[in-house]
Amino acid sequence: MKIFIAVADEGSFSKAAEKLGYVQSNITVRIKKLESELGVELFKRYNKGVLLTERGSLFYEHCSAILKRTEQAIATIKESETYGGELSIGVVETVVSNNFMESLAEFKKEHPNVSVSLITGTSPELQEKVLKYKIDAAFVTGDSRVDALEYEFCIVDEVALVSKTILENYHNHTWAVFPRGCPFRNLLEEWLEENNIKKSNFIEINTLDTMLNCVKAGLASTILPISMLSWSQIDNYFTVSLPEKYGTIQTCLVRRKDLQNKVLSSFITKIKKNHD
Repeated sequence: MKIFIAVADEGSFSKAAEKLGYVQSNITVRIKKLESELGVELFKRYNKGVLLTERGSLFYEHCSAILKRTEQAIATIKESETYGGELSIGVVETVVSNNFMESLAEFKKEHPNVSVSLITGTSPELQEKVLKYKIDAAFVTGDSRVDALEYEFCIVDEVALVSKTILENYHNHTWAVFPRGCPFRNLLEEWLEENNIKKSNFIEINTLDTMLNCVKAGLASTILPISMLSWSQIDNYFTVSLPEKYGTIQTCLVRRKDLQNKVLSSFITKIKKNHD
């Protein structure tokens, strides 16, 4: 199962072999044997790699769940009063606000034996990782809901147009945006389109600090939650509230409904307590 998951994730027998420390021939033989035992083709082979078949995708979901439950079973047996283990949390750039880092610091202080991993990405990317059992939970923005996910708590942020100075003309203006899939970028594009404003003058940026520096320098403007601007920073920017349908956005902590362990439960309790 681990070999199969590695091949699917890497999209290549050779990359999977490198990741697992095996020779490629061993990987190839094991996958062929697995397909023979199951009586189905799990991968479509191409010159540049492999892709899961429909049956392969179904098998991937079950294998991921089984391996994750195995990890949790082992962790549960090893738990004590000062329990340890691993916790992987997905975060979008904008989640650093809302006391998240303070909550994480408190959690680590209470449970020093827990190894925490923070994985960054866009909301769709992180949600997909949760669904595929790649991470335990994730903070995601936007209103999309998935039946397999539990939404532990949600907070609503006010969203505003952020610039260095008052903008007299939005046309032919430059906008700083996160990569495609970011709900804030989607909001900006929808708002520009509704107002018949050209939306091709984009600078794509991966980090919040870089985005704020671009705005501060007058290179571009953007759309962000007001909570992103601390009181020490807010005088450096000019903000304009957006129309009601663009003016707020929701951030939620999501996890799979079928999986929850003591470490994750403790983390969720800490987050909820700090936001009551």
